[in-house]
Amino acid sequence: MLNQRGIGLVAVLMAMLIAAALYFGYFKLQSSMSERSATVSPIGASRSVACRTQRQDIERNIVLWSVNHDGETPTFAALEADGFRTPSCPEGGRYELVGREVHCSKHP
Repeated sequence: MLNQRGIGLVAVLMAMLIAAALYFGYFKLQSSMSERSATVSPIGASRSVACRTQRQDIERNIVLWSVNHDGETPTFAALEADGFRTPSCPEGGRYELVGREVHCSKHP
């Protein structure tokens, strides 16, 4: 009978240890998630993705434009003259052409 109580006590202590580990692990996870969400807002992240997508679209348009204008340096005015739309950055940044690459003043 003494052995059964000893096993019961060990089982209760192990259950409490597992519960404590899960409890504190949960709060550690919650605090790290709140720190991450405080540094990067979902709206800012989506605007950054939208800006990157628009820069890639402009670069694709430059490749298409280059087919008909071999050896010429692309400019936004030349792209628009051929009917390619030049979007603007969602956060108000300015796009600039460096060779055939597009850079934004807000997003590196």
